[in-house]
Amino acid sequence: RSSIRSLDLMGADSTAVTACAAALVEELKVERSVALRFARARQGDFSKAKPFLQKDLEWREKMHPELVKQADFPTALASGCWRMLGCTPAGLPVVIIQLGLWDPGKYDVDEYERSIIYFLEKIMGRGRGEKFVVMFDMHGWKLSHVMYMRNIARLLSTLQDHYPERLASALIFRVPGIFASAWRAIKRFVDPATASKVVFVGASPEAEHLAFAAAGAWELIPKSYGGPREGPVPVPNIPGECNVPSAPDLVP
Repeated sequence: RSSIRSLDLMGADSTAVTACAAALVEELKVERSVALRFARARQGDFSKAKPFLQKDLEWREKMHPELVKQADFPTALASGCWRMLGCTPAGLPVVIIQLGLWDPGKYDVDEYERSIIYFLEKIMGRGRGEKFVVMFDMHGWKLSHVMYMRNIARLLSTLQDHYPERLASALIFRVPGIFASAWRAIKRFVDPATASKVVFVGASPEAEHLAFAAAGAWELIPKSYGGPREGPVPVPNIPGECNVPSAPDLVP
């Protein structure tokens, strides 16, 4: 059976986290919301949170993630691997990643990183609050994907090092048996906070329905996945952004 739990999005911060965030605001001149996320990620330990946030600020000065545009990752975008489904009733953006459309051999790891940055930057401006839900459709996972562990590590490092406390839940579903050995290797790159938000969904339609509903995403699920949503889901399907006409449909 699928392990389903409610998403705790509004837990009260501890005194240590609040004090740490205040110190980060004072020393690094960042917004309180940013300071709180980095303080939470280090459980209010200022000696760890400060260098963690400093490293992120240096990365942002170098990468300018807010300026990444579709033209910076054309091949990855056109693959249709990533797309936004919409927002939950609570205002959380939902992204679906279809592994059957992932072909990292067609572009380098830097283009892949730019695609990750683009989606994370754009979707966080479309929802309410600070978190998002990601759904990994693992149907189509191939043994050859293991050759691209650098890409997977880059995905995790980008999320964990530069967007901490953004992930509400990661639903991993339609998982083939051959993924088990790969997951053991991938787990080495997953920090405990991220791992606690990963939900492996059971194989039955009922388990998928329960998992999608628990995440608040059921109304966004296309009919091709057993949900109520009519019509195709374009790429990237982010309000205010151009869609890619040539991108493949979202087909399980």
